[in-house]
Amino acid sequence: MSEFELFQAEKQKLDGYVAQKFRIVGVLEDLEGAWLDLEHPGGETARLHLTTANARKYYVNVLLSQGHSQA
Repeated sequence: MSEFELFQAEKQKLDGYVAQKFRIVGVLEDLEGAWLDLEHPGGETARLHLTTANARKYYVNVLLSQGHSQA
């Protein structure tokens, strides 16, 4: 799978969680990628591992947009 296809798959996973009203509540970055802790207002939690650089840049934009919608 190409780097672009990997990015698209990771982006779709994150977008799917965001569409279900999950919010990013925690991030752990290491040499193997970023681990996102997601939480739904109903109390459900999930963890997503992003490995591509583009997906890691993308989640920052999602995180910033969540911050603006909260203010």
